[in-house]
Amino acid sequence: MRTSKTAYAAPRKGRPAETDTDERPARAKARQSGDGVITTDWDELESDTQFVKALGRGLEILSAFKAGDGALGNTELAERTGLPTATVSRITYTLAKCGFLTFNRRLRMYELGGEAFAVGRMALANLDVRRLARPFMRELAERSGFNVGLGTRDRHSMIYLDAYEGASIVGLRLFAGSRIPIGSTAMGRAYFAALSDEAMRELRDELKPRYPDWAKVEAGIEAARLEIEKYGFCVSLGEWQGDIHGVAAPIRTPDGDKLFALNLGGPSYALPHEAMWSTHGPAVADIARRIEKLMAV
Repeated sequence: MRTSKTAYAAPRKGRPAETDTDERPARAKARQSGDGVITTDWDELESDTQFVKALGRGLEILSAFKAGDGALGNTELAERTGLPTATVSRITYTLAKCGFLTFNRRLRMYELGGEAFAVGRMALANLDVRRLARPFMRELAERSGFNVGLGTRDRHSMIYLDAYEGASIVGLRLFAGSRIPIGSTAMGRAYFAALSDEAMRELRDELKPRYPDWAKVEAGIEAARLEIEKYGFCVSLGEWQGDIHGVAAPIRTPDGDKLFALNLGGPSYALPHEAMWSTHGPAVADIARRIEKLMAV
């Protein structure tokens, strides 16, 4: 997904950057009764062309599994979700084929599968790092006046998990959910440079066909790796968009299972080269290391 070349908007001091409310998808109105039955008002969603009903029902079934549950059969899942048993049967079969459920042949019931646990583990890691990073991000955004973001990789791009805008005259219109390239941005390069050698080779092979100027991109990634080894941060000075400068540092979870990147960015005229190396880069690297220490406690 491409971000528009001119990405400026009036900032909101000390507050997370947000999407416009009319851009947010409608949410299903779900509630849980006292007996544990989850019900969604499907009638209200009939006219919502953006809502995928089958996916919503599949997520309801996954949500029906609670802590302490053993295996559950289609009949019990139907009772908990309020969905027809025949519908539940088709959805549980599909979820099992995709690895989100495991079918216990002896009991002829379903249990949560490896893919469900993997998603949950990633979600917990994301929530934890966001919680720890937010006070630092807010303070840095207010002190510097620029956009401060936290992101991680999603397939072939970086996705913002959180963002704060400072009080500069203009601000980057980047918010939670925004996507930016891996190869040319400071955030993407910081993430790339912190990967293991094997993971780096795999990602290289995936990205190479997507960049016509791969030699230039690869040179930038290698420069970022050396910068992070030496300074703890890397920069992208007009290489993503000619009028934008950025600096970033990687954040590793203690078990090495998850990798994030913290960045600061803004218009190039307000973020000169010298300031990126002498002030903003060290500040971002310091915060990244502090977050890593807090996660290790």
